[in-house]
Amino acid sequence: MDEKTLQILLNDSLHGNHAAFTQVYNELRIPVYTVICRIVQNRTVAEDVLQNVFMKLFNQPTKTAIRNPRAFVFKIAHNAAIDELRKKHNTEQELTDICNDLRNNDYWQDTRIDLEKALCKLTAEQREVLSLHLYADCGFQQIAQITDSSLATVYRTYRKAINTLKNELNGG
Repeated sequence: MDEKTLQILLNDSLHGNHAAFTQVYNELRIPVYTVICRIVQNRTVAEDVLQNVFMKLFNQPTKTAIRNPRAFVFKIAHNAAIDELRKKHNTEQELTDICNDLRNNDYWQDTRIDLEKALCKLTAEQREVLSLHLYADCGFQQIAQITDSSLATVYRTYRKAINTLKNELNGG
């Protein structure tokens, strides 16, 4: 779906159009979930955060038009995911446990295991920027808006994430 159509549908949904909301949800559900999942590193928690993001969109109509719909939705998702991380006291330990689980999981294909292990080497910020760009189809300018970072910081973070993944996937 192009940005203009998404903009119209999001604005309509924010003014109570349930059919438009359903279309926005169907369009953005998977990329928003992917980004949230990469931030919180827990699928169950990501599902809860995803539900909260879309409930917030549904229940909080706005009087101003949304000019950049992807950035608007992903900013809400980013904030909700970060809030969820702040609730957790042992986030670093959980991330370590997830990475250890991935290493010990025999039924995943080797390629996926390698990729997941490599993703565990990234910082939370790198995973988020990478996910927003690759899965949510956000440009670097949109990512800068979503993460409250400068464009240069976003680009540098993305390049570092890509280089880290390349290095890890090529034998570290």
